[in-house]
Amino acid sequence: MQISDSLKQKAEKCGIALSHYDIDGHLIFANEKTVSTFVELLQPPPKTKGQFDDVLAAFENEPIDYQVNRLDLSPAAEYRYQLIDESNVILLEKTLSNLSALSLSLPSLPFGYYQLSIFSDTEQYAVRLLISPKTAFQPPVLKNKKVWGVNVQLYSLRSEQNWGIGDFGDFGDLAYLIEQSAKQGADYVGINPLHLPYPAVPNWTSPYSSSSRRWLNFLYLAILDLPEFKRCRSVQNWFKREDIQAKIAALRESDCVDYSSILALKLTALESLFDFFQRSQSAEIVTRRKIFADYLKSKGEPLLLQGLFNVLDLQEHADHQADENTIGWLGWRKEWQHLSAEKRKALLKTHHDQIQFFAWLQWLTEEQLSALQNLCKQSGMGLGIYGDLAVNSSRGSADVWSDPDLYCVNASIGAPPDPLGPVGQNWNLPPYNPTVLKARGFAPFIDMLRANMQYFGVLRIDHVMGLFRLWWIPKGKTAADGAYVHYPFDELMAILAIESVRNECLIIGEDLGTVPDEVRWKLNEFQIFSYFVLYFAQRNGEFPRISDYPRNAYATIGTHDVPSLQSFWHCRDLELFNQLGILNGEVLKQKYDQRVIDKQALLNSLHRDNYLPPHYEGDALSMAMHDYLNRMIHYYLAESNSRLIGVQLENLLSQEISFNLPATSNEYPNWCKKLAQPLAFIFSNEALKTFFVQINQGRNV
Repeated sequence: MQISDSLKQKAEKCGIALSHYDIDGHLIFANEKTVSTFVELLQPPPKTKGQFDDVLAAFENEPIDYQVNRLDLSPAAEYRYQLIDESNVILLEKTLSNLSALSLSLPSLPFGYYQLSIFSDTEQYAVRLLISPKTAFQPPVLKNKKVWGVNVQLYSLRSEQNWGIGDFGDFGDLAYLIEQSAKQGADYVGINPLHLPYPAVPNWTSPYSSSSRRWLNFLYLAILDLPEFKRCRSVQNWFKREDIQAKIAALRESDCVDYSSILALKLTALESLFDFFQRSQSAEIVTRRKIFADYLKSKGEPLLLQGLFNVLDLQEHADHQADENTIGWLGWRKEWQHLSAEKRKALLKTHHDQIQFFAWLQWLTEEQLSALQNLCKQSGMGLGIYGDLAVNSSRGSADVWSDPDLYCVNASIGAPPDPLGPVGQNWNLPPYNPTVLKARGFAPFIDMLRANMQYFGVLRIDHVMGLFRLWWIPKGKTAADGAYVHYPFDELMAILAIESVRNECLIIGEDLGTVPDEVRWKLNEFQIFSYFVLYFAQRNGEFPRISDYPRNAYATIGTHDVPSLQSFWHCRDLELFNQLGILNGEVLKQKYDQRVIDKQALLNSLHRDNYLPPHYEGDALSMAMHDYLNRMIHYYLAESNSRLIGVQLENLLSQEISFNLPATSNEYPNWCKKLAQPLAFIFSNEALKTFFVQINQGRNV
């Protein structure tokens, strides 16, 4: 179907790609109706007070030339301009005497955010300047050595102290993991996204489809470590009750996290502790109330809105049930789905006490997480906590509900069809509207990055290609009906570099799959670390030599979406797919055949590089994943050229496990499975201690 020249011009202006090359190099053209739909969605918002007319990215300490014709200035008017920094200090003020000049010369500036104001007696224009460091943050620890760390799904941790789910706290699971890993030579501990879930629907568990990317999951609170718990006799007595101890013991013993039961128990305790927090006259709690009051002021309305969202959601989903189409505000009564400013204000007042409770939970969670990053420094870790940032929040989320104009709710993101997924993928995550994002000077993106970086020494950006382009799918259509929509890549990368340096946070960009050269070049320019997964590294029947691993990369055996090494080697994931009816017949056979090829290639490559002795023979079809083979694979990875490697605890334990089975929902307990052994076992086991020694040796080569 032919697309008119007029529509083509509009699409180009909006960043909509009219065609793209698929994974096989075939040129695929976008559907006219899709393009027309997206053009309509991407129209600039009405100009409002505080909106930016333009945004420019430039590098620090380099002269800046701003093209005046980017703005619609009247030739008849006399304009002045000001350069203003983040503290609203005017750095420069001049008269713009010649509008025919192509550019406005500005001085070189330190990195940060600035505003160029151009105004006459009747008009005013605001331009945001994003002055970027030359690279993202490069930790000093990486200058002279290659480092490693452990990666774990936090919820999967077992211990004698937690309530059936891994937790924070001074003496919680993550604190113990940090201290013990540091003793073994690790420079970071990596965990799953900590994004706020849906408390009203606790079994909606995916950390990559959350209610908010800005706010934290309070389910990880270590309640016994809270100052309020240590002073509240009634909650202490409740905790000691035989029936409560029995419930907690059963939750600990379970092989899967029982989110509903854990949430019910923790909320019971936390609601009582909040009541105590509000009325206690002890000097410590009085001081803490003052700190909390300051916290409320600093976070402002966004904090209160997440609280209001949770309050309303708990009312509307009292049965704790929802699906993709009814999760969050999507399942609410119409009058609450889209609030006027007046109605929002009224609801904030009506539910004040409950909102304060959820705000308090955020404060506690931030408090414990901040203490853990300090613990990393005290323990001698060079990087600290490695966090994970999802692509976006889910459609029914607090993020979308509280700021609907920022998102294109009538679209979702995913992936186009390819040989591995003939129908494509629909992740049901609404995309940022890039025109609105730009008009706001990217403030929501900046706030979201800051909220995530402030507690982490490393941040993984899931699907980093989303900063360049995303596959948009119109509402009610399939992934095949989508098109690529481009984002202001230079501007987003500048912001990423600014916030990375300010927060001293190393950035890893998840760049698996096909990445355009211009994106790869930009990531390399900013020294964003690549994400290198061993499972996907086989080429032409062999795996890379250690010298061929990319230097600025995080290298690991697998990810949260693939099976553990033990499960991969014994094809347990393929067995599961078959049992669940997801894979069968010829497709299943092809998967098994490819698995044998990959395993044999790995064996051959280990023999090639002398990681396996000559007598350690056998073919991949018959050889089990022995402890020695497991160690040699890790040693090979440890000796690689990549400056950062990740060691997954489930692989150290030789556990057959999949934390997430892609393409499943209710068929499999995704994001629930626990590690086979408690933390105390891992760090007291002599064989595993030797394992850690070998990894350290490999890193020090």
